[in-house]
Order: sequence, then structure tokens, then C-alpha cells
Amino acid sequence: MGLAAYRRKRDFAATPEPAGAGGTRSGARRFVVQLHHASHRHYDFRLELDGVLKSWAVPKGPSLDPASKRLAVEVEDHPIAYAGFAGDIPEGHYGAGHVEVFDTGTWMPSGSARAGLARGELKFTLHGDVLRGSWVLVRTRRQGKRQHWLLIKHDDAYAGPREADDFVDPTTDRPWPPARRRVIWRAHATATTAASAATVPLDRLGTAETITHAPFAPELCRSRTSAPTGDGWLHEAKWDGYRILATVVRGTVRLWSRNGLEWTGKIPELADAVRHLGFRSARLDGEMIVLQGARASFNALQRRLAAASREPACYMLFDLVHADGRSLAGVPLVERKRHLAERLAARPHPLLRYSEHQVGAGAAVFSQALAAGLEGIVSKRVDSGYSGTRSGAWVKVKARPSDEFAVVGYTEPKGSRPGIGALLLAAPDERGRLHYVGRAGTGFDAGQLRDLRRRLAHWQVDRPPAGIERLAHADRALAHWVAPRLIAEVEFQGYGGHGLLRQAAFKTFREDKTVNDLIDQARSPARRTGGTRAARPSRKPAGAEAATLTSPERIVFPEAGLTKREVADYYAAIAPWLLPELAGRPLSVVRCPDGIAKACFFQKHAGRGWGAHVHTIRIREKDGSDDYLSVDDAAGLLDLVQMNVLEFHPWGSPAGDPDHASRIVFDLDPGASVAWPRVVAAAREVRRQLAAIGLASFVRTSGGKGLHVVVPVDPPAPWDAAHRFAQGFARALASLHPDELVAVAGAKNRKGKIFVDWLRNGRGATSVASYSLRARPAAGVAMPLSWSELGRVPGGDAFTLRSALQRVRRRRNDPWEAIAGTSQALPPV
Repeated sequence: MGLAAYRRKRDFAATPEPAGAGGTRSGARRFVVQLHHASHRHYDFRLELDGVLKSWAVPKGPSLDPASKRLAVEVEDHPIAYAGFAGDIPEGHYGAGHVEVFDTGTWMPSGSARAGLARGELKFTLHGDVLRGSWVLVRTRRQGKRQHWLLIKHDDAYAGPREADDFVDPTTDRPWPPARRRVIWRAHATATTAASAATVPLDRLGTAETITHAPFAPELCRSRTSAPTGDGWLHEAKWDGYRILATVVRGTVRLWSRNGLEWTGKIPELADAVRHLGFRSARLDGEMIVLQGARASFNALQRRLAAASREPACYMLFDLVHADGRSLAGVPLVERKRHLAERLAARPHPLLRYSEHQVGAGAAVFSQALAAGLEGIVSKRVDSGYSGTRSGAWVKVKARPSDEFAVVGYTEPKGSRPGIGALLLAAPDERGRLHYVGRAGTGFDAGQLRDLRRRLAHWQVDRPPAGIERLAHADRALAHWVAPRLIAEVEFQGYGGHGLLRQAAFKTFREDKTVNDLIDQARSPARRTGGTRAARPSRKPAGAEAATLTSPERIVFPEAGLTKREVADYYAAIAPWLLPELAGRPLSVVRCPDGIAKACFFQKHAGRGWGAHVHTIRIREKDGSDDYLSVDDAAGLLDLVQMNVLEFHPWGSPAGDPDHASRIVFDLDPGASVAWPRVVAAAREVRRQLAAIGLASFVRTSGGKGLHVVVPVDPPAPWDAAHRFAQGFARALASLHPDELVAVAGAKNRKGKIFVDWLRNGRGATSVASYSLRARPAAGVAMPLSWSELGRVPGGDAFTLRSALQRVRRRRNDPWEAIAGTSQALPPV
């Protein structure tokens, strides 16, 4: 049809619509649905094809119910640029009225799209936020100059009794934001309209739960240098205060610090304020701050806690984890926050505040925060639960990097400066040992400098309490050493070439933290999950977890000459990166009691004697249920190493939802004669074909001969659907490249070819975790890569126990940082 009719109907000097031109796009085709408030309200459904948007007006909007066949009137082709158009078409012009984007994504035809349109039956798959799965357009009749079609949803996993209008705010007739649309998707079994989804009462949310006054594990943040993009994230101000957790049991309120210390007696006025909310039982999460104007002042808060001022502290609340007998930990964050906001509005108190948020526009929110003088933002997945771990669902983005360090010494002042010259700072390594990392001499006032001299004099020691290999020899004799009692928060501009802080400036002291907190975080940022356990730091001395090893000098990898002690040291050091792959998931392991030269075996069920930090997860099976292995922290990892575990294989689904896949893995397993460049080329082809159907993917070495291509799935897919998709994709890929790839298992089928192993994608099937060792002669490690560096890696076992840590510590960014924030649904099969 072309764009002649489109241009003829419009005066582009007066309408904001794009004049546009035909064009081509690389990768997957785009679709868009726009809600058009013209003389007759309708939806415009558009598919990118042959450089234009093929377009239909759908008066009632698309229906996700296969029984509803919706009239779709074919209209003129539109330019591709129209897919991003939203705005007001002026009165008196064609199509006058307001246009908004309702849904957008990619689409894929079944067979030839041109042939389907020509014969009047176009079958296709949509990958959008609202419209997903398999659809068909069927041509019916012509009425005047208009060709009529029917838009019909096929009966698949995405079908249901939902209409396009269910995803529109009935009070404004505008599309709900993407965060609310996802809530509606997740709640469609019990709520079929946006209004009903928005009014689900607390006593119908979550699951029944009885709580005690024990402190609960807080959700923790990872750090990022930029705000996450997309509407799957909401963004809050980063409040400069102390994290406070509140528990309410039978109306009695107790307050806790982030590491499980009770603070009720320190801030009784905030306990009274929480009591005012009227919960019978509750768990609340927030930050205690002192406001000076519109900003929180940490120094003012410290003066308040030291009784040096009467400035009121307030409790900035941002999460509701339990309410009146119901656990909300599995409820999407936006719903938890909505109920929290409603309770605070219904029972206002001057010392309680609600932490407002913005969905999407992360970069803009971050810029606004900096302009307002805030130190940064906290970004959170809108649909995330509350796991009590550092899962990646919450991230913090700071204007200027800051971190916390142990004070291990000071220098003498020069000239007229009072007190001290600079603080000497140390940070713990993964084994818990402190090492000098630099000094901070700015950011103090004269009073603080004098007070510091008096305080530090009480803790003076003769020898440095930290490794000082980075401290210049000339400076060592001038240093005064102190026991590491104080934690200083310091702003800085990264690390220099010798691993020392650049441009460090003192910000504040963290009286709520100890050196053990720093050590605990260095060992394992992932925290123990579960309801009533306190998130207390380990009090074991550095290296104590590995001290219980039996036969530490036993040779485990004979060819590499590696011992059980070296395996334990590796897992202790890599724990911060490995644990997010394992925590909260059922686990299978490979055990080699006498090293890899003798028998090794898989094990998935827990038994006796595994160690105090190894947990169990009860999983339903065909013939009942059984207890699966699980670990959440570095101590658990090392308990398993003590039991001669070398490999870790987590499920592709979390324990809370074992019937749905959150990841799909394609294992590219080459035959013996296949050269490595062919494996790399195969992985790139897998990526290209996945991208063509709208799926992002990530790559890692297997630690053996091949590569793994990993596809995150959010919302999670039922395992049978995941299995069918993986099988169909692998077979289609093999049919496209029969000389290179095969989708049938067996060594005879793999001769001279690469097996695209899709068999790991079923309920109970597992794949090796990133950063896990492999029980193979080279002691290879499954290492995440960026696609851009894949061509520089020489083989699937390029990274080993001896080189993997060096690789992780030297890289600037985590190549899989975006995997936790990738929202994409599987196409139906």
C-alpha cells in the first residue's frame, strides 16, 4: 500500500505526527498498539513489514480471550517512526484526538508474512508487555473502501478472560503504567480488571504467616554506576540515615538495626509512631533520618542519637513485608508499597513518612536527585518479592562513590591543623583479613579533629592491625596504629593503579556498624533467606570457615596439582559472585570424595552430616516430596566443600516457584574434532536467532569444552512450555545448519558437529552455576562473558581455579549485570 495515502491525509506543518519515510530495521520486527481518543475511541494495531507499519483500527481493542473475535479494519500504512508517536492531533485534522502508546514489542510471523496477508490469514507471535503469544488476523469482507479482518487470540499459555481495557485506568482512560500491567498479569487468576487488581485487600494478599519478635533479614542493595532503564524498575531517593526494621506482634512494637541489634529503647518515639498504625502484626522496613529542609542529614542524626540535640528523628518507610497475619514477601513490590501508602494515609503520624517513588525514567530520576543535593537513588524491581538477600532486585546508584572502611590508624597534623592529619583506612578481603587501602584527610572540621585525637588515643596499639603492603615504607614509621573499632564512610573517586583510594574525603562515622559487618559483607553479600532469622554478622575469626576441613592437603585435581584446601580457598573468595546464582534455589552437586581421578557422583537430596550451614528445601515430586540441598552463604559453600563437593548445579527456578522456569540454558557441546572457533560461531548464531524472536541472551564458558547460552525468563514460564520451546528452538536451529549443529543426544550424533543440548530445561533438571569449578582435569571454571569478548577467549576451560579470581577482580563491569533486570516472555510453541 505504501505511504502515499498516509501523507495525502495529513498536513505535517500542523500535526505533530511524523512525516516519516519507508525504511528497514535490523533484527526483530516491531509491533505497536496505540490507544486513540479520536471521534470514536479505538485501538490502532500496527505490524512492521516491508519498511512500513501495516495498520488496523480495532474498535474494542485486542482481546486475550480466544472466544472473542475482534473486528480489525485495515487502514493506510504508517511510517515506522509512528511506532513511537504519542501526542495530540489538532482539531480539524485527520484522526484528531489524543494518541498514547498502549503496548509495544516485537512480532514474528508463522511462515511468510507477505503470503499470509495475500491469502487473508496472517498467523504471528507477539512479544509485548500486554499482548503475548500466538495470534491470527483473518480477512472477512470489504465494506466500502475498508477491508475488514478479525483479530483473534490463539488458545495458549497467554490466553485468558482479559481485554485491552483491563489494562487501562478506568478513571482516566489512560493505559496503566507497565508496573501495574505486570501486577495485573500476575494476578489474573483472581483479578481480571485493573480496578479489581488495585483493590485486593490485605487479608487476601500473600500467605498466612505467624511471626515472632525476632529481627528479619533485610533486603540488601547491590551497587551500580548508572540507574537501571525501563519501566520494570521504580526509583526512590537514597536516604542518608540508619536502616531500621520494625516488628509488631500482638500490637507490641520492637525496632531493630540492619544487623539484628534492638534499638527500641534508643528511639521509643518511633516505636510509638509505628504502634499508631494499628497493625496487629507487621514487619516494616525503612530508614531513620533527621530532615534539615528537604534533605536528610546524617550528622544531625548522629547528634540526635547522642542526645546532643533535640531535632526529631523520623521513620521513612519504604516496604511492608508482613501485615496482620499475612506474609507479603512474595507480593510484587508495587502492591506492597501501595498498601503501605494507604495505611500511612489513613493513620498519619508526624514522625512517619512514606518513601515516594517514580516508575521508569531512571536516568532522569537520578539527575533530579543530584540536582536536589541527594547522594543518589535506590532502584527496585517493581515486581520483585522480598527475599532478605542481596539478590539484585534492589540496587543503589550514588552521585559520588562512597564506601565504609575500618579506621586502623592516623597521621600527625601539620602546621596549625589540630588533632590528626589523616585517618588510615583498611578494607577486608574475601578471607576477612584487613588491608590498608588509603587515607582520608579532608571532610573534618576542627572540633571533629580534636575529638578524634582523644578517641583514637584510647585504642592505640603497637603494631598495624592490617596488612600494609600498599603503604609506602617512608610513611610506615610515621603512622600511629589503633585497634579497628571505628567505621568511617568515605567518598572517593575510584582506586588508583596501586589499589589505593583516589581523592578520599571523610563523610561520617557509621556507629551502627562494626568491623565484623564489613568482614561479613566481604565474605558473602548474599544473606540468609527465611522469615525469622536475624541477619547477624558472623563472629568467627577470618578463615574459620575453612579451618574445619579434613584432609586439606589431599590432591583433588592430580594434573593441576590442586588440593582440597585450594578448592576451599577458591570458593571462599568467589562466594560474593557465586552465591547469587545459588541462594534460594534447590541444588544438585557433584562430589568427588577421592579427587577427580576416582569416582565422582551427583547428589541432590540432603542427608545427615552435611554441616550446620547447609539447608534443605522441600520439593514436591511425582511420588510425594523430598528435601533438596540448599545454601545461602559462604559458610554453607564451605560445608559442602568439606563434603568433597566440586560442582554446583542450581535449578532453573527458585524454591518459592519450582514449577516455573526463570532461566533456559542451551549447552553447546562440541564433538572431539570440532575446533573452538566453530563453537564461538555457533553461540553467536544462537544469540542471533534468539534476538530475532525478541529474546536477549547471555554467554559463559562451560568450564569444559563448550559454551552455555543463557536466556532469562520473566515472567517465568511453566516448565512444560520452557521444555517445548527449548526443544523446538534447538531442532529448528539444527535444521538450519545441519552440517554444524545437531539437536539429538549421543556421541555418535555429535561426531564433527556441535550438540545444542536443550535437555537441561525441565523441572528438576540443572545446569552448572556461573563461577563453579568443573570436576575435570584442568579445574576449569564456568565463567560469564560479554558477547563482545567471546572471540578473545581461547576455549571453554580458559578460566581455571588459578586464573578465575584474577579475571573477576580485574574486570571493570559484571558482564551479566543486566540479567536480573531483563524482562521477557517466552513465545508460545
